Amino acid sequence: MAAARGVSETIEPAAHLVWAPQPGPQMDLLRCPVPDILYGGSRGGGKTDALLGDWAAHAGRSGGHARGIMIRRTMPQLEEIIMRSRELYSPLGARWLAAAKSWLMPDGSYLRMRWMERDADADQYQGHSYDWIGIDEAGGFADPAPIDKMRATMRSAHKVPCVMRLTANPGGPGHQWIKERYVLPAKPRVPHYDPVRRVWRVYIPSRVQDNRALLDSDPGYIDRIKSSGPAWLVRAWLDGDWDASAGDIFFTREILLQDGLPAPLPRRIDYVFAVVDTALKDGLEHDGTAVLYCGRDSLGADRLWWIDWDVLQIEGALLDQWLPTVERRLEALALECQARNGSSGIWIEDKASGIVLLQQAQRMGLQVHAIPGNLTAMGKDGRALNASPHVYQGKVKFAAGAYDKITTYREVSRNHLLSQVTGYRLGAKTPHGMDLLDCATYSVAIGLGNSDGY
Repeated sequence: MAAARGVSETIEPAAHLVWAPQPGPQMDLLRCPVPDILYGGSRGGGKTDALLGDWAAHAGRSGGHARGIMIRRTMPQLEEIIMRSRELYSPLGARWLAAAKSWLMPDGSYLRMRWMERDADADQYQGHSYDWIGIDEAGGFADPAPIDKMRATMRSAHKVPCVMRLTANPGGPGHQWIKERYVLPAKPRVPHYDPVRRVWRVYIPSRVQDNRALLDSDPGYIDRIKSSGPAWLVRAWLDGDWDASAGDIFFTREILLQDGLPAPLPRRIDYVFAVVDTALKDGLEHDGTAVLYCGRDSLGADRLWWIDWDVLQIEGALLDQWLPTVERRLEALALECQARNGSSGIWIEDKASGIVLLQQAQRMGLQVHAIPGNLTAMGKDGRALNASPHVYQGKVKFAAGAYDKITTYREVSRNHLLSQVTGYRLGAKTPHGMDLLDCATYSVAIGLGNSDGY
């Protein structure tokens, strides 16, 4: 059976096509019969288009019986795929069912578009039946368990071949398990058999140089990637290097300073805010509570400053007494920094003890905000990747007060913010008590917005 009308598995005259795979990895993917494929390696390698094209080709071969699901980690990430899918599928005559967030293809094939913020979200699909599963940016999953749960849904009453397609770049939270499962067992484009899960797999690498459509339309893309992370991560992103060391320093001291010194604050800034990482998580009493005070200015250097911080051990019952001191410190900093818009308030995780703290703060009339769930769901590695472009473009800096500060916490005297941020290693098991690191990566997303770093 042919691929979907308007989608070609080969190169044909453009006038007759909505989309065709570019020569190289995209074409290899659409032609590959292996049931479990990892596609990707380099950022900008055309992964999302490849997935969308693979589904359309799969549906076109199914006689109208294909049932697929496309998954991203968060809803905002999924929205980008939905926008691109509209450009490709609508001209084919497919109907977008907005309420169901699904595509109904002209032949009756059906594609669900879903996000999976929590690993437990995979449970809601048990009992479903899919013959095509696409996991875009699978590196966002630190644990393969939810993806493996989705494998249990792969079946077809109409004998449609069941396939799974993953895309990923090295360097993400799921770097190690993806490397071990897809990259190490065989050379690229050489299928290998997994006797444990009884499935054939293959890794099809793609690099940004294979995506001529992107480079022709956005010649500055590679230069932006080069300024988006530490050297080893840039190498992983551009070369698809799965051996790039995820154990190296992620946020260097030098990139957080200006000419080796804390960055001077401008005479006036836009506003100040605080990020709190709360206590009593994972059942540990008197766990560390951290607060990071930040300043944002968009008129001058377009930067986020880390102005001050604190970390302490405090009983959960006393947190509601401590939180007003954070607001008073923000008010003082707003005056000190001549913040045009004063303080925008305190941001707190909307989970665990943070939920109670938010409720208590609201009853006291404090200006508090819940940190968005999609940021929390990213995990430490995901938030670090999300923050890295802003950091490596020079938009996040230590102010003198935060850089010079030394406190004693758990019998250790040092700059705990500097120690935690520069001590972080992507993909490594993070020691307990990195609360200021969490505050730091949250602050970048809150102050500068989500980036394309993850």
